[in-house]
Amino acid sequence: MMNLLLVFLIALSSNNLPSLPSFGGGGPDAYGYRWLDSDTVCPGAPTFNWISINGIGTRITGLADDNVVGPFPIGFEFPYYWYRVNRFYLGSNGYIAFDDNFLSAHPFQNVPNPSRPNNVLAPLMCDLDPGRGGSVWYWTNNRDTCIIEFDSVPFWNTGGMNSFQIILSKNDSIIRFQYLIQNGQPYGGWRSSGSSTIGIENVVGQVGLSYMHAGLPDYNLPHANLAIIFIPPESTNYVVNDMACWYVMNEQSEGIFIYQGDTVILRGAVKNTGNRPANNFPVYCWVRSMPAGTIVFADTLRIDAMTPGEIREITFNRRWVPTTTGQYAIDIKTGLTGDMVPNNDQIRLEARVVSYPGELRYEDLASPHGMWAWNGPGGYGAHFVPPRYPCRITQVKIYASATSATPISVLILKDNGPNNSPGETLYLTQTTVSTQQWYNINVSPAVVINSGGFFVGGISNISNQPSFGMDTANTPSRQTWEYTTSWAKYRTADKHDVMIRAVVEMVPGVEEEFSASPLRRKEIWIMKAEEWNALKKRGSELFNVNGQRISRIEKEGIYFFKEKENYRKIIILH
Repeated sequence: MMNLLLVFLIALSSNNLPSLPSFGGGGPDAYGYRWLDSDTVCPGAPTFNWISINGIGTRITGLADDNVVGPFPIGFEFPYYWYRVNRFYLGSNGYIAFDDNFLSAHPFQNVPNPSRPNNVLAPLMCDLDPGRGGSVWYWTNNRDTCIIEFDSVPFWNTGGMNSFQIILSKNDSIIRFQYLIQNGQPYGGWRSSGSSTIGIENVVGQVGLSYMHAGLPDYNLPHANLAIIFIPPESTNYVVNDMACWYVMNEQSEGIFIYQGDTVILRGAVKNTGNRPANNFPVYCWVRSMPAGTIVFADTLRIDAMTPGEIREITFNRRWVPTTTGQYAIDIKTGLTGDMVPNNDQIRLEARVVSYPGELRYEDLASPHGMWAWNGPGGYGAHFVPPRYPCRITQVKIYASATSATPISVLILKDNGPNNSPGETLYLTQTTVSTQQWYNINVSPAVVINSGGFFVGGISNISNQPSFGMDTANTPSRQTWEYTTSWAKYRTADKHDVMIRAVVEMVPGVEEEFSASPLRRKEIWIMKAEEWNALKKRGSELFNVNGQRISRIEKEGIYFFKEKENYRKIIILH
């Protein structure tokens, strides 16, 4: 088996491909990528040469219906479009994405498409369910070749079997898709709307090649013993100046909670997603009171130079101290002159300023904009990271309705799963949903959160029941999750917020203890652990919440920083 692998890799290393003919194949895209398949009769067409890594590579675990796992190392810098990539996330629905862990689920978008996930390689992006059978593997020689393989994975609901693989070859920068087994059809059939996609796209979803979408063209349906190669150009005239806002406050630009009166350090990142250097451009930050959109805080900084593909983390100089509770939006926008892709210049993050006791929520609706249900057993959840610890959850609220009395499980889960996904169950009860309304569930005994975040979820075992309320019109928190046999970030989390809330309060005695402590100060820093560890100064002292001196911050929570005779409170977010 290993000898066959080595022979195959040697064969892949040749970059003396004939020039592409004017007939057969597909492309070019705007950058110059073309595709050829083994059904094409022309010079340079690939031949099918399957190489199994089952049992040789690393098995990818944690996959289920509609979820994303990773990231995983490619093992080398792989040239892709005008930049290089070195890691990937794997979607259970038959695709990988470089540095984008957003879920692609039915209905599947064609490529290219600016909607996330971007930077996608999609050998068979459709409704697969590796949680019901098969396995997924990856292998790298940590030098020039990486293989990702789906082995005997069924479609969701309809069964069948699919074995296919992606092969990345650094020597010639060619991407190869191969299909060993293809039996059955996705739910609704190949021709149903949004059933499937095969193709590639770039980092912002503006450039790419579609081989097949929703069963068309029908002569490009995947089949056994098919090979497809995507070939980059030897040179290109494609020029793009593009500076993207990469994230705001955290790497997923997910909504945050801030305690009233705390001092907030505003931060984010920008990325040069063009293929030309960018010089001397501004980056703007605004905080707006919502829903009116009134600017209550503003700051600007300038960046001198960034090379193509570079990501620059930024921290604004001014500090924002919110004095009024309510909903706010934090906007970061790039201002590169001549930017050719304006739709990625700005990201808006939802920020909720709260005090205890109070509600943690991402909407302010008395009634929903719409009601959503799954066509199989499932549910929804919301992720909350409290602004102060320890806090106590005394009640949760879920807006739902059902045509007949429907029991649901109501859960509070710690966010200690992989990549802060739902993990340990902290509380579980049942309630019955019928009339469309808010369902208030008292949590007894109350759940205490000492660090990190938690999820509140509602799950039903009955198809299409109940429906859950959604906010579809206001700034999304990107904190809504879905449950379809496993938890995953909601497929439209960048558009919708589920109507789920948590009622919290300070643990009795803690506020009084803080107030009496000499460590209690007016200015509070909120940041990530790595930011503090990079910022800390010589001669300063660091204490945990129990007053013990420590040398380094390793996890989220409350800490105190002493410089000379002054103390400052620090809240570390994950």
